[in-house]
Amino acid sequence: MLASIRRGFSDYVKNVRLFSRNARLYLFGSFLIGVNFQVFQLLLNLYLKELGFLEGDIGRVLSSRAIGMTLIAIPAALILSRIRLKPILLGSCVLFAVFSFFITSYETLILLMGFAMLGGMAVTFYQVAAAPFYMRNSTPPERTHLFSFSFGTMLLAGMIGSVTSGKIVTVLADVTGDMVLGYRYTLYMAIAVGLLALIPFMMIRSSRPSPEEDRISLNMAQLRRRGKFYFKISISNFLVGMGAGLIIPFLNLYFRDRFHLQPDTIGLFYFLVHFSMFSGILSGPILAKKLGLVRTVVITQLASLPFMLILSYTYTLPLAVVAFIVRGGLMNLGQPIVTNFGMEVAEKREQGLVNALLAVAWTSSWMISAAVGGKLIEEYGYTFTMNLTIILYIISTFTFFFFFRKGERKTKSLPRWEIVRENVS
Repeated sequence: MLASIRRGFSDYVKNVRLFSRNARLYLFGSFLIGVNFQVFQLLLNLYLKELGFLEGDIGRVLSSRAIGMTLIAIPAALILSRIRLKPILLGSCVLFAVFSFFITSYETLILLMGFAMLGGMAVTFYQVAAAPFYMRNSTPPERTHLFSFSFGTMLLAGMIGSVTSGKIVTVLADVTGDMVLGYRYTLYMAIAVGLLALIPFMMIRSSRPSPEEDRISLNMAQLRRRGKFYFKISISNFLVGMGAGLIIPFLNLYFRDRFHLQPDTIGLFYFLVHFSMFSGILSGPILAKKLGLVRTVVITQLASLPFMLILSYTYTLPLAVVAFIVRGGLMNLGQPIVTNFGMEVAEKREQGLVNALLAVAWTSSWMISAAVGGKLIEEYGYTFTMNLTIILYIISTFTFFFFFRKGERKTKSLPRWEIVRENVS
């Protein structure tokens, strides 16, 4: 057993060492932007609640960001397939910081919704660029590790952002005598950290897209030929996003409202869940090597559901925290694997489009469910809303398995899992 673990760790380190210079710079920039993004994920709801907004209004702000991400995702993929990446990364980084600053500085609902939508558009260029960038700057042996490491980098940013930002809010609130100012100044600090991503992004040596990637298009002929695959790869992501959007953005409010906790304690819980997610995601390639990409996603998502059920019904804080941590690690383990699977199945010239479709499926579902989820929590509470999420997760998981169970094979003559594209096209 110990020898097996040692071999797995050695294999992991070997593949990480294969990461290209560009991939390493992108990962570092992602970490810095991730600190900004994750701090906002943790604190924005609490900040808006402190300003006096109800869950329904908070849901509208979150939904507005998802609207912006949905509207721009496919146009972003088309643009990114035609031009160099570096100027887009730099512009996205600056604009995301600017709109984050405006969200933090204004207190009018309509302005918050507008800036949230524009901020969603800005960050989408960076997010849509990631998967094609990694495909362009990696080789098959380390690719699954790179995708998992990319998600893990964001979670590492979340760990650091969560454990520090909650404490900073409390300290600044004590110094200023105003909790609102404590939140606001902490969010400003996160924006400044995000802007530091300009340094590694400027160091990337980007080239024009290759001929195979150039001129991504989406027309009726392509839809007739590949539309079935586009639907399959998008629908399960849409369903899981629909479930997640109902409750995941409001889990910080769940701990605040149900257990009456302060932001520094909630930040500690988010640090723990990000650590769990980080550990889970880094173990994803090891599981995928043994179980296959599809089965790893299905098994880990189903295993997370009992913990979601505990979270929905318990009023015992230690039990809720354990369920929160374990659920987060299991449910999120498969997300980079889904993206990696989509990239492997896609033709080279459509990888940017498929990545954009995955993003659209996720953000369009959040566009609907975040607004609905806030209202449902306001009217019916957390238990009812979490149970709806569980139902959607079950439907999504079985849909993914039904569509892609034949998309991989492993035989005695071929001891490794391989992609079978003709079975999913």
